[in-house]
Amino acid sequence: MKNKTATLVLAGAVVFASTIGAVAGCLSLTNGGETGSGAGSTPSPSADAGLGTAEATPSPSPDATRETPTDTETTRAPTTTRPPQNQGPRIVVFRVKQKPQCPQGSSEYPVEGTPVILEWKVTGTDKVTISVDGPGIYGTYPAEGSETFTFSCGGHDPGETVRHTYLLKTVGGGSVKSKQLSATAEAYEVADV
Repeated sequence: MKNKTATLVLAGAVVFASTIGAVAGCLSLTNGGETGSGAGSTPSPSADAGLGTAEATPSPSPDATRETPTDTETTRAPTTTRPPQNQGPRIVVFRVKQKPQCPQGSSEYPVEGTPVILEWKVTGTDKVTISVDGPGIYGTYPAEGSETFTFSCGGHDPGETVRHTYLLKTVGGGSVKSKQLSATAEAYEVADV
């Protein structure tokens, strides 16, 4: 009976020592991630086989320990495009579409002059006015269009440059915008025959 008890005690001591060695090996890391008991020995797999002990979990590799972005990082709110604010009327185009020409030739063979044609486009309103050679309004027109104006060359000497000015102004839609332009032509002598 003593031999049996001594054998049992000895077997228990071996299992106990093996278990402590296995636990110590799981807790300490040496030699680049290998497990050990701290004294350089590793427990034998047969010592803790069948004792119901949990297997040691391998240590994560250095690549696996990199930090990953968290949900607490600052994120930008989506930007929304606002529709353009109404900034009042704007003159997009106001120009001479057809250059004028003064009459020429003779009384027997006259060559009629060519009128000036102006064109325009305005946004932010639906009406404009045009004045010719001064502040008086010649007419009111839609926000986009063209108009033919006679080009008077009377009272000028042959070879002189005849100039007429045209002033476009916006009507409504905000503060008044205006633009002025000039059209020129050379005066000719019309001989009496």
